[in-house]
Amino acid sequence: MKRSMKFLAKLVLIIALIGGVFWLKEKQAIKTPFQQSVKNVTDSSQLQGQFPVAANPQTTDFKWTYAKKNYELNETLYGSANDYYGAQSKQFEYQGDLPADWKEKYFAMFLRVAPGDAAIANLAEDIKQAGLKNNLSHDQIAELVLSFVQAIPYDDAKAKLILAGDSSAQVNYPYETLYSDKGVCSDKSFLADLLLHDLGYGTALFVYDSENHMAVAVQCPAKDSSYGSGYCYAETTAVGEKIGMIPDLNAQNNQAQGVQKLDYFSNSQGQFDVKKLGPVGIFEKTSGQLYSGVAATMQTSQQIETLGGWITDARGQLIAQNAKINADRATLSGMDKNMQKFSKAKDYKNYNELVPQYNNLINALQKEIISYNAQVNAYNQKVKNYNNLVASF
Repeated sequence: MKRSMKFLAKLVLIIALIGGVFWLKEKQAIKTPFQQSVKNVTDSSQLQGQFPVAANPQTTDFKWTYAKKNYELNETLYGSANDYYGAQSKQFEYQGDLPADWKEKYFAMFLRVAPGDAAIANLAEDIKQAGLKNNLSHDQIAELVLSFVQAIPYDDAKAKLILAGDSSAQVNYPYETLYSDKGVCSDKSFLADLLLHDLGYGTALFVYDSENHMAVAVQCPAKDSSYGSGYCYAETTAVGEKIGMIPDLNAQNNQAQGVQKLDYFSNSQGQFDVKKLGPVGIFEKTSGQLYSGVAATMQTSQQIETLGGWITDARGQLIAQNAKINADRATLSGMDKNMQKFSKAKDYKNYNELVPQYNNLINALQKEIISYNAQVNAYNQKVKNYNNLVASF
C-alpha cells in the first residue's frame, strides 16, 4: 500500500515594520584653560596703555532671530581698538604665592573695558532699543541679548585646539569677539556678561573646570535659580537655548547641544557622543535687575527632560526588539529553504517534522511584530509631544 503523501501547510506572514530617524539631542561649549605665570607687574587689574583713536573701521552686520522675529544691527568696530585689546595680557600675573582668589581675578581681567571705549555700551543700548521697538518686556530683552550672542558663530577650530591642550588658543576680550564675529564659550560668555550688566541685570559666570566650559548667568529669583545660587544658567554657544536650561556638551568640540526636534524611530541612527556638566564654580557675581521668566521655562524644560528620558530608554528597547525580529526572520528563511529541499527530495518525514516548528515560530513572530509596531507608534507619539514642547519655546 502506498504511503499517503501530505505536506503540512505553511503560514504566510507579511511583516510591516515602522521606520524613521531618531536623533538624540546632544548636548556643546568651550572654556580656554587658565594660564598663569609669575611676573613682576605694577597692576595687572588695569588695562595697559591709552585707548587708541578710532582707525581702520569695519562694519559688521549682526543678524539673529528671537521669538520667530528677525533682528539686524550694523555696528562699526575699529581695527585699532581690536589691536589694543589683543595686545593686553591674557595671563594671570602675580607675585609671591598664588592668591586664593586668583580665578576670580583672572576672569575679571576679561570684563574690563578701557576708558573711552563705548562699543559694548552702545551695542547693549542698540539691542535694548530694538527690543523696545518690538514691545519686548524687561525679561524678553535679557533673552534678546542672549539670542544675539548665541548667533555669533562658534569658533570650532579654536575649541578643538583648546581641547587638544594647544596653548596658542587664547581667550578673547569681548571687543575681539565682536570684531572677529566668532568665539568659544569663554569669549561669548564674557561678551554676554558685559552686555547684560550694561543693561542693569545682575550677572555671574558659571565655570566647569572638569569640562573646560563656561556660561554666563543672570540674576533671578532664588527658588528658580540654578544650583540655588540666585543666578540662572544662560548658554551662549547653542542657538535657542533658554535661560535656566543647562545643556549637555558635544564631546568633540565642547559646543552645547541645544534642545532640538527629534525625527521618528529608526534603529539605524547612532547616538551623539555627549558629556554632562559636573561641579560648578561661580565667579564675578554682580547684583542688579532680576530675570523672572525662568519659572515657565523650567516647567517646560522639565517636561522635555522627562519625555527625552522616556524616548532614550524606549529607543534602546525598540532597537533590541527589532534585532530579535530580524534574527527570527533569518531563522524562518533558513527553515523555509530546508523545507524546500525536503520537498524536492520527497523527504516527507523531515519536512513534516520541521513544519510545526516553522509555524510555531511564525506565529510567535507575528505577535512580536504586532507588539513592536504598537510600541513604535507609542514612541512616535512621544516624539511628536516632545517636538511640540520644543516648538513652544
